Amino acid sequence: MRSTRGYVVTSPHPFTRIPRWAWIAFAAAVTAWSGWYLTTNYRAAIQLRVADAKAWRIDGPPCPTMTKAAFLKPRQKGARRFEFEGVVFFRRYGHVSCAAIRDKGGRGGQLYPVCQFTSPGDLMIRTEAGDWYFQPGPGQAATVSTAGGAPRCVMASTFSLRPEAQPRGAQPGA
Repeated sequence: MRSTRGYVVTSPHPFTRIPRWAWIAFAAAVTAWSGWYLTTNYRAAIQLRVADAKAWRIDGPPCPTMTKAAFLKPRQKGARRFEFEGVVFFRRYGHVSCAAIRDKGGRGGQLYPVCQFTSPGDLMIRTEAGDWYFQPGPGQAATVSTAGGAPRCVMASTFSLRPEAQPRGAQPGA
């Protein structure tokens, strides 16, 4: 601003020259692009979650169960403990790979752990709902999922120590 003989002269603001309809069109375009971008990313995330749920869904015969006393019976090899997604796992032997999977086939909001074992021997699974004991046996692969808080153990696994054979999203365990 400058003053000339008592009068104040202001230069016009550069945005006052843009008509109102142009501002409305610009705002509509930004809103539409943002909606498209967020929707596209959300759909891609859902597709990845569904693919993870399919890759980690292992079917097979159920694992034999065992009693607490049988699990606690002294053995040459003590149980190895690890925790994943709030669930505590004990195994005697082998290796494990775990992933957090969304319920409802990958479309839900709740996560639950799925762990694949190469040859666990004996398993104990501890959730908020209690303890479960399984005995897949030495040299037998097993997969444990805890959807709904209760473990489901099957005598099958796609987990291998070869990196190219691991399912998508695999997190090797202890």
